[in-house]
Amino acid sequence: MMTFRHSRAWLGAAGIATLALGLAACGGGSSGSTNPGPRIWGYIQLPDGNKMRYSVVFPKGPGPFPVLMEYDGYGSGSVTEQTTQEWTKEGYAVMGLNVPGTGCSTGENQWADASVGAAGAHAVEWAARQAWSTGKVGMVGYSYSGYDQLWVAAQRPPSLKAIAPGKNVADPYRDVAYPGGIQNIGFPANWWRQFPAIWRKAADDARALDGDTGCAQVVEDNIRKIQRPDLDMARWLDEDRFFGARYALKSAMNSTHRIDIPTLGTQSWQDEQVGTRMGYYEDSIAPDKMWLISSNGDHHTDNAPFLRETMKRFYARFLKGESNGFEHTPRVLLAQEMQWMNGGGDYGQLRPSAVASFDRLPVRVTPMTLWLQPGGGLGDAPPQAERQSASYRYPLPGAEANHPDADTESGAGQWTASPAGQGLLRFTTAPLPRALSFYGEASLDLWLSATAGDTDVQVTVSEVRPDGQEMFVQRGWLRASMRALDGQRSTALRPWGDFTEAAVRPLLPGEPTPMRVEIQKFAHVFRAGSSLRVTLDTPSQTGYWAFDHLSTPSTNTVWLDRSRPSKIVLGHIAYAHERQLPDCRRMLRQPCRPNEEAVPSGVGPLPPL
Repeated sequence: MMTFRHSRAWLGAAGIATLALGLAACGGGSSGSTNPGPRIWGYIQLPDGNKMRYSVVFPKGPGPFPVLMEYDGYGSGSVTEQTTQEWTKEGYAVMGLNVPGTGCSTGENQWADASVGAAGAHAVEWAARQAWSTGKVGMVGYSYSGYDQLWVAAQRPPSLKAIAPGKNVADPYRDVAYPGGIQNIGFPANWWRQFPAIWRKAADDARALDGDTGCAQVVEDNIRKIQRPDLDMARWLDEDRFFGARYALKSAMNSTHRIDIPTLGTQSWQDEQVGTRMGYYEDSIAPDKMWLISSNGDHHTDNAPFLRETMKRFYARFLKGESNGFEHTPRVLLAQEMQWMNGGGDYGQLRPSAVASFDRLPVRVTPMTLWLQPGGGLGDAPPQAERQSASYRYPLPGAEANHPDADTESGAGQWTASPAGQGLLRFTTAPLPRALSFYGEASLDLWLSATAGDTDVQVTVSEVRPDGQEMFVQRGWLRASMRALDGQRSTALRPWGDFTEAAVRPLLPGEPTPMRVEIQKFAHVFRAGSSLRVTLDTPSQTGYWAFDHLSTPSTNTVWLDRSRPSKIVLGHIAYAHERQLPDCRRMLRQPCRPNEEAVPSGVGPLPPL
């Protein structure tokens, strides 16, 4: 357990870094001074003739300074906002730089691949050579810039000393584009379509901050180029419905084993912009180089005080050389039950109820199996009936959770009631005699038959509390025809879908078929007196995620007998936690709703030995 101090949140994370062998400077300031600030800007000439826009904001006082670089495809460089100001007050020169073909940088926008990593690696070495730099460079930022950090660090530029990749994607197909093989028509395409407006704002900023009138034309050229079929991400997301060569090239997880510098990752369990899988990149980095902060919540929890303070200690140790003991920090910090303390919307008022720590990655958990029972029970004994099943109608709409338009003033979000009808199945444990705590991956292992040749499955894990509320925990999805697994990567807890076109296997109508639904990673404590519930229904909107689920009607049957047992497998690990149930009104992205169905009588399962 740890105590917490409040501090100002970091209100933002946007972009920047660049390829640099030669500098074509065209802006204010000089790179020859140890403190040419408060701000310089210019363009870095690339070997292929393209150029990338950069800016650097400096701390007060004499240099040189360690450098924090933010590298993505958003703004025109570092702007003088609170994001930058927080880090300059810590004594860092903050460098912003656009990926080639984005914002004010020329070239072709490959979005993310090894070429983006190579460009960023060159930028690191350029920054390290400047008179205002100590020669030690770190990378900062989450989301787009978090993803780019993985690509850059895998290049192993000598001057890159630390990265903190937050809320990133490392396996774009499985992580966000096609969770469970079902197209996510929510966040990915909508994110891509925002870039024309983002880049035009970048051009306006470049003109206002630096008098840079050339950026506007570059932006219009970049907007035209991303409409080409080979660069239009929204188009190829729609066309490439199976995992193939293009997705493999965009998968940083295939390169992250090369990262050999201190790395501090962050993830939020209910992050419905990039998801929580992150290609499991954190398991591929050398154990003595990787730290991870996990928490419930949304895409922006990097702004919470606990995470900010941890990041500051991390950078101070590995970029400034301060002897603050960060290297002895446990490998995993689990910030439990992130809650708004005084109203919502201000991440400075967001704090966990408790923090648990684990000494290694991956976290050592014990697989705990609960079997789906006839009559809607969920227990620790396999079913014994010779022939037993339960059915639901597909596709009746499932309940929406954390819809962005339904956010309450507190920021907690909402979870709608399940529509009336026969479009779902629920399986619930009896009240727990002791708390059950879980961490990481999980799997719903189903025997399923359908009257159609294919169907989609959504599984929701929730806690039914003694106070009559049902709290949202996590979800997972699967298209039945995409059930084939990568046998080498799959484990008892982590089904790893194949998702190649060659692996597609339609259902035989009415034939019970085994399949495993990957449940997105989560951590949650189910208190004594609560029940654990599993709900099966049609994929629905979850946060920014929405699914192009199949429209063919089907009666889906889950088998619950001795020869075809269906079960959920969870990663149990005991850890200290707050004894009291968290306040539903304050929980970040774990909304509650009134419980709609009575829980079974008796005594629920105990923790595994």
